[in-house]
Amino acid sequence: MQLNRSILLAVIALLVIGTAPARGAPGDDAEIRIGRDYARRIELEYKVVTERAVAERVARIGQLIAETSERPTLPWSFKVIEFAEPNAVALPGGFVYVTKPMLSFVRSDHELAAVLAHEVAHTARRHQMEMIRRSNQAVFWTILIAVLTADPNIAAGAQLISYGMLSGYTRDLEREADLLSIAYLARTPYTPVAALTLMERLLREERFRATVDPGAFRDHPRTEERVAYLQTELRRRGIPIIRRTAANFLRISTQMITDGGREISELSVNETPVVRLPDPARIAGMAATLGQFFDSDPDPGHVTTIRLGDTWEIIGGGKVLLTIKAADAAFFGISAADAATQIQSRLRWAIEQDRRKRQFNG
Repeated sequence: MQLNRSILLAVIALLVIGTAPARGAPGDDAEIRIGRDYARRIELEYKVVTERAVAERVARIGQLIAETSERPTLPWSFKVIEFAEPNAVALPGGFVYVTKPMLSFVRSDHELAAVLAHEVAHTARRHQMEMIRRSNQAVFWTILIAVLTADPNIAAGAQLISYGMLSGYTRDLEREADLLSIAYLARTPYTPVAALTLMERLLREERFRATVDPGAFRDHPRTEERVAYLQTELRRRGIPIIRRTAANFLRISTQMITDGGREISELSVNETPVVRLPDPARIAGMAATLGQFFDSDPDPGHVTTIRLGDTWEIIGGGKVLLTIKAADAAFFGISAADAATQIQSRLRWAIEQDRRKRQFNG
C-alpha cells in the first residue's frame, strides 16, 4: 500500500499537552458536549460506514480498550468513516473515528487495537481540550481537519504553527500516547507488541516512497525514534518482543477433514496443508510446538530431520515438531523417511513464502 509521507496513520492524533483528569471530573460534561458537536460535523463531512461486520469489529475492540483507560465512563464511540487514506482521529469526550483503509492497513485485530489505544490515550489525557484552551474552537476544527487529512498545507495556511499547537509540544505528546497505548494493551487480550509492529510497518512504508516535506508536522517524533522507544518500553515492562501474533504471519491452523470416508486431522500454515494424520493429539502437539518455533521468526534452514532407528524426527530450532514412526508408512503410503522429507520441505517452503510476502508487502 502506498501512503503519503505526511499520513500520520492512527498513531498520530491531536497534538497538545494535557493531564489526566479524575474520573467523573466536573469538566467532563462540557467536554462531551464539545465532542458531540465535532462528531456531528465529522459525520456531515464524511460518510459513516454502516457495514455491520466492520462497525462491530471497531466498536468491540475500541470499547475493550476504553475500559482500560483512566476514563472508562465517557460515552465512548468508535466509528469507521469513508476516506481515501488510512488514518484515525479522536475527539473530546470519547468520539473516535477510523478511516476504512486503516482496516486494510492493519494486519490483525491486535494492530487495530494498537491504533485505537493510541487514540483513546489522547482523549483520556484531554489533549484536545487543552488544544481548545490554547486557541479557540474555530482553530480547533481547522486543526482537526489538518490532522485527519494529514495535509500540512491546511495547517500552514491556518498559521497553526504560530499558535504553538503543531510544534514544540508534539514529541512529548506523541510519546505519551504511544507509551500509554502499551499500558492499555497490556490489560487486554491484545499483545502490546502490536504498537511496535504497527510503527515498524509505517517506517517501512516511509522508506519505500519518495520523501515529501511534512510541513507543519515536521516536529512529530521521527518514526525511527518512536520504534526505538516503543522497543525500550516493551523491554522495561518485561514483555517479550514476539511479532508473529501482532503482524499475523506464519499462521497455524488445524481442522478435521474427511478423507476416504474417515476423519483425518490436518495442520496448515498460512492456509496451506503441511501434514495430515489420523491422530488429532499428534497434530495438536505439533501445532503447539510449531507455534513456539515460529515465534522466533525462523529461517527455512532451521527445519531439519533426524533418523532415530526406524523413526524420523522433524526438528525446528532444536525442538521436535513431529515424530514419524515406521507404522505411519501405511497411512502415508510412502516410507517414514520420505514422509519426513516431504513434511520438512513443506515447512521450509511455507517459511520461505511467508518471508518473501513480508519482504514485498510488509
